[in-house]
Amino acid sequence: MDIKAYISSGIIEMYALGIASEAEARELENLCIQYPEIKQALLEAQEGMERFAQANASTPPAESKNRILQTLQQEGLLSDRDTQSDSIASSTSEIIPIHDSRQRRSSTAVFVAAAAIILLILGAIYHLYTVNKLKTEILLMATQQRSLNAELTQYRDRADTLRQQLAIVAKPGIRKLDLQGVPGHEGRAAAIYWNTTTKEVYLAPNQLAVLPKGKQYQLWAIIDGKPVSAGVFNQGSLEAVQQMKTVQRAEMFAITIEKEGGAEIPSLDQMVVAGKI
Repeated sequence: MDIKAYISSGIIEMYALGIASEAEARELENLCIQYPEIKQALLEAQEGMERFAQANASTPPAESKNRILQTLQQEGLLSDRDTQSDSIASSTSEIIPIHDSRQRRSSTAVFVAAAAIILLILGAIYHLYTVNKLKTEILLMATQQRSLNAELTQYRDRADTLRQQLAIVAKPGIRKLDLQGVPGHEGRAAAIYWNTTTKEVYLAPNQLAVLPKGKQYQLWAIIDGKPVSAGVFNQGSLEAVQQMKTVQRAEMFAITIEKEGGAEIPSLDQMVVAGKI
């Protein structure tokens, strides 16, 4: 059992005020027998409340006291012997079960002590609520910050891709060829940027789907009616322009789906896009 957690739970103070439930009271009384630390904490709480009550208690006028005693005696709530005594028996260090308690304190002292404990509890609840609210707000701000950082990274990547494409297109001798989807792959597209001066070939896989593991796209240049591999490309960057193998001349370009690493002969039934020059 976590004794420190139990002591700080507030049950001991509720017991001392007389507002603990029967189950809580019985549990506390049993724990006092088993754990001296809990018993000591209860004694200290009772003594502290008694001191607080005595320090903040106010003495009512004598006439008010007499009227109250007379009323209690008439209602049968007080005996003649009780009215002859002006003081209540002093408290002892024994822990008295709440259901057997016969202690009598002045109503003013009890209310003052109860109000003080209630204020402490309300203050603790408000503090806990404020802390949890701040934690939630901080967590939300951190989540939003991560989301903004991710969006910013995406914008930067797209901006880099656009700058790269503009730099390629701006080169002298660049010729663009659009590759359209073949039957069965409608909606797929790519673009070839072929530098007729340097013979460099750049591929922009604009609308190609991500392939399953073990498969890879391969670019082919059709020269004199024969397919020549222009290289495979990284499908992990399907938005980025990628430089392929140099092609001196070509009549047509096409892209097929091959096993990872590429093939020596294209799988014509796996052609995705194609375009004639």
